[in-house]
Amino acid sequence: MSAADRAPVIEACVLAAGRGSRMGAAKHLLALEGVPLLERVVRALSRTSVARISVVLAPGDVDGRALAARLGAIPLEAESADEGRAASVRAGVRAVRADSAGLLFALADQPFLAPEDFERLLAEFRANPSSIVRAQYGEAAGSPVVFARGYFAELLELRGREGGRSVIARHPDAVRAVDLPPAHGRDLDRPEDWPRQ
Repeated sequence: MSAADRAPVIEACVLAAGRGSRMGAAKHLLALEGVPLLERVVRALSRTSVARISVVLAPGDVDGRALAARLGAIPLEAESADEGRAASVRAGVRAVRADSAGLLFALADQPFLAPEDFERLLAEFRANPSSIVRAQYGEAAGSPVVFARGYFAELLELRGREGGRSVIARHPDAVRAVDLPPAHGRDLDRPEDWPRQ
C-alpha cells in the first residue's frame, strides 16, 4: 500500500443554503465574470485531493441542485429552511462516508480561493489528522475549516446561526492555522463587496 493509499480521506462540503438577505438574492447563484459563485468554489475543490464534494442548499433550491449535479457534487438539503448555518453544518456532517477522516467546510460566497489554497489546508490536516485546520488571513481567522471526525458529534449539536466557531473555541490546542492570502479569502456578502466587472 502506498503512502497515498494510507492518507486520511477528506471530503468537502460547500455551504450554500443562505438566503442572501444582505445581497438581496441567493448569492451562490449570482455570477462573477459569468460564472456562478457556487460553480467557482466547486470547480476549485474539484482540482484538489478531496474524495467527494457535497453542497448544502436551502429546501426547494431547484436551480442550486441542478448546478451541483452538473458539477458532479452531491446536493444536500439544509435540515431547516430558516434555522441558520448550524442546519447546514449538520446536513454536511450527516452525509459524510464512514471511511472519511475529515470534512472541509467551504463557503459558496468565497469565490477567490484557488485549488492551491484548499490543498494547503488538506495537507496540514493530513499531517495532523485529529486536528481542526482553519484558514488564517493576516490577523483574522476564517474559512475554510477542516474538522477531524472526532469533532463531528459536537458539530451535530450545533443549533441556530452558530457555525463551527464554538467547537473551535472549545479545542484551542487542536487548532492548526494555515496562512492564506487575504485577497483569496474575501467573501461577497453585500452589493458593495462585489468587484467591479
